[in-house]
Amino acid sequence: MKLIFFFLAYTIALYSSEISLYEILEKIKYEHPMAKSIQAYKNSYSAQNRVKSSRKAMQILVEGANAKPNMNDYKYEYSVGLKQTFMNPIVKNSVLKSAIYQSDANILKLKYDFLLLENDVRLLYHLNCLDKKSIKQYKSSYISFKNLYNKKEKAYMYGEISKKELLQLKIELDRLKNEFNHYKNEEKISRDNLQAKILLPIFEGEELFCKDVYSVTDKVTLTNSDETLNEKIIDKKIKSVESDFNRYNILFDTFSASISYQNEIDTDRFIIGLSVPLNFTSSFNEEKRAESLHKRSAYLYEKEALKLKKASQIELLQKSLAQNFQDIELLTSMLNRYENELMPLIERGYRLGEDSSIEYLLSQRDVWMFKKDLIEHYKNYYKVLFKLYSILEIKERL
Repeated sequence: MKLIFFFLAYTIALYSSEISLYEILEKIKYEHPMAKSIQAYKNSYSAQNRVKSSRKAMQILVEGANAKPNMNDYKYEYSVGLKQTFMNPIVKNSVLKSAIYQSDANILKLKYDFLLLENDVRLLYHLNCLDKKSIKQYKSSYISFKNLYNKKEKAYMYGEISKKELLQLKIELDRLKNEFNHYKNEEKISRDNLQAKILLPIFEGEELFCKDVYSVTDKVTLTNSDETLNEKIIDKKIKSVESDFNRYNILFDTFSASISYQNEIDTDRFIIGLSVPLNFTSSFNEEKRAESLHKRSAYLYEKEALKLKKASQIELLQKSLAQNFQDIELLTSMLNRYENELMPLIERGYRLGEDSSIEYLLSQRDVWMFKKDLIEHYKNYYKVLFKLYSILEIKERL
């Protein structure tokens, strides 16, 4: 009973030390510096927009003078007043809308950058899982060959094989050991790359789950979705310049109202003033409207180019994805036939002395080269897949 309890506790502890792709993505969604910066920028832009809608401070106007109405008489004159500048409500609304649309565009750009980060994490997760699989395969091959070498070493001591054959096996064993260490270093580097992208200390004592890697398919099924983030960014910029056009398509931007009291020797005056800029006397607003129209046209062309480029890239990546899928299917079939049909015959011939050690070693290398090539094709597949995800601007598996 204690043995069963120990086994269950060990199994739970073992699986609890693994971290899945979903857990990593959930962690960075709330704790990654880029995620926190998006929220900080939202707060900043919100405050900035409130500034745009706030009224300018009132001005106090104070003047004083020393007057001399006759040779022997001195008197003081002074003036005190208040002045307030108001923005045309239509202009104020246009300025605020333009600022909000521009802020929205900036936030969408940050969200797009974060989406690219998430897809980079997905890719690096898959690459590290493939490296772990590669090590596991190579370790199995290395241990099997080491056991074979130990048996052949005893056979040499009994004079059953030549020294030449034993040396050939020893050289191959050393080569396998060196390559095994090389792949362990590669796995460590790929894990460090993932950690560098995540920027969070969530790997301490954790192993990647790796049972959640995406299965390969010959194509990604496209669905009719809303506009991508990049397209929405351009839409926001278009609305921003349209608001700018409305802002400058008005007779006056601001007007100022003032009231003051003046004391001039023996005279008291109360003065009320109103000042309005005459925009028609300058070409400034006209040039600003022209600028807005040209910007709007530029953004529309940019959006059209973006759609055409996106469609072209999707087509090329879909073809590349299909090619990688076909390569994976072909190599998997060849490897299965080699391992399950040909290698048993070669091993039997080697044990019976019908085949030389060189033939056996070359066959073993062929098996490993198949496995190595298969891993590389999987890596290429996932690189294309997540590049396609980034262009489609999706982050969930289709």
